[in-house]
Amino acid sequence: MEYEYKIGEEDHAVTAERRGASYVVNVNGREWEVDLVASEPGCYSLVAAGEAAEVVVVRDGPRRYVVVAGYTVVLEEGGAEAGVASAAEEIVGGVQTIRAPMPGKVVKIAAGEGEAVDKGGTVVVVEAMKMEHPLAAAGPGRVVKITCEEGQNVDADEPLAEVEIDSPPPDK
Repeated sequence: MEYEYKIGEEDHAVTAERRGASYVVNVNGREWEVDLVASEPGCYSLVAAGEAAEVVVVRDGPRRYVVVAGYTVVLEEGGAEAGVASAAEEIVGGVQTIRAPMPGKVVKIAAGEGEAVDKGGTVVVVEAMKMEHPLAAAGPGRVVKITCEEGQNVDADEPLAEVEIDSPPPDK
C-alpha cells in the first residue's frame, strides 16, 4: 500500500507492506517493523521498536486524525496536491481562525473576546475521542471573536475563534 500524506506543511511518502503477522512501514525512506492489532473499530494496539502504544484513528473525508500517546496528528491524503489547509488553524490578513481539528465538544473557552494571548496560549479546548485538545494562538495577539460556547458539539473544521496576531515591529 502506498500513500502520500501531508503533516503540517510537510509531505510524506508512506508505504505499508504485510510480512507475516507484522507490517513493514516506510516513511520517507525510514523503515519500521510494526505489530498492529485492532482492539475495536478505529482503535489499535501498536508495537514498534519495542515500544507499545494505543492508537486511535478517525477518518474524516481525506483526513485521518491519529492519536498516539496523547498527541494528535492530522494526516491529509494527497500531499501537496490536496491543497487543504490545516484543520486547527488558518491565518489570513493577520487574523488566525482557530478551527475544530475533529468532531467533538467544546469543554472550555480559555480566553474570551478582547483578551490578550501569548503565542501557544490556549484559546479553546475541544474534547474528542475521550481526550482534551487545547487549541492555541499561533502568535501573540488578542482574541477578537469566539464563535462557540462551552458544551457545544462541533464538527471538524468548524470555526471556533479568531485571534488577531500582533504584527512584528518594523526592522530598523
